Amino acid sequence: MTGRDMRRPLLAALAAASITSAPAALLAEGNHIAFELGGGLSYGPTYEGSDDYTSSPSFQGSLHSFGAGSMSVGGGDATGFGFAPSFGFIGKRDSSEHTALKGMDDVDWTLEVGVKAKYTWEFAEVSAAVRKGFNGHEGVVADLAADAILRPDAYTTLRLGPRVSLANEEYAETYFSVPASARNLSAYSAEGGVKSVGAEFSARRELSDTWSMEGKLAYDRLMNDFADSPVTRSGSEHQVTVGVSLIRQFDLRF
Repeated sequence: MTGRDMRRPLLAALAAASITSAPAALLAEGNHIAFELGGGLSYGPTYEGSDDYTSSPSFQGSLHSFGAGSMSVGGGDATGFGFAPSFGFIGKRDSSEHTALKGMDDVDWTLEVGVKAKYTWEFAEVSAAVRKGFNGHEGVVADLAADAILRPDAYTTLRLGPRVSLANEEYAETYFSVPASARNLSAYSAEGGVKSVGAEFSARRELSDTWSMEGKLAYDRLMNDFADSPVTRSGSEHQVTVGVSLIRQFDLRF
């Protein structure tokens, strides 16, 4: 990973993993795990609130189903209510690499771990995810999403919908507060709340039974203390991220 802020976590697609009740037919399949992993390239702000952009590797994955003995999750109807793990990753922010941030503390990389709940219809999906940060920031973040889903053919899936992100005071303090030691920014104390609003578009094309390609375009506008922070005022409240990934599906029996 690079040091750019991967606030829309590079492992964000793990949040798309669906865990639902499996039908009886699936139980007969025996021990198995079906999942997908992908990697590609992402282009976005070097850190949250920056107006400088950089490219970095991106990774994603999702769990489709798992069965062991009499226990089985996933693999049922794609519609309905489901739970999933939710993960996020934010790369290290090295203040010495950015003129505006000189004199501020470095922020180490962060792994975010949590849970996601979603409800899916044939042509729409709504979801909510909550994650706790470890190592870099120790705060709590939440993401709300709603997507319209269009399938122009059997191999293509298009999604488009609004996004809302929230973060608590500990997250805001870590990334958007400015200490008196900062050389180029005024001291500032940021509080939590709604962090950003925006939208995301994604297009996925199934290349074969096991390979897919996916592209994403996301826009977020920082809000409230996150937009008012000198960290953002020295950069931009408008954040755009684009990415493309090649995805491989796995179905392992054991």
